[in-house]
Amino acid sequence: MRKNSFVIELVKSPPFIFFIVLASIIIIGLAIAKHRERVVQMKEDVLYIQPKPSE
Repeated sequence: MRKNSFVIELVKSPPFIFFIVLASIIIIGLAIAKHRERVVQMKEDVLYIQPKPSE
């Protein structure tokens, strides 16, 4: 068995494909969670701005 054919068979195997799909879902979920954290933080910054004192 040549080395290249082993790699091709590994990539085509169902457990490997499942692992790649699962890893992709986790990475996308983490990216979305990090993005939402920044959006919430920006909203909090805007909410806590003190009004200028009226003279």
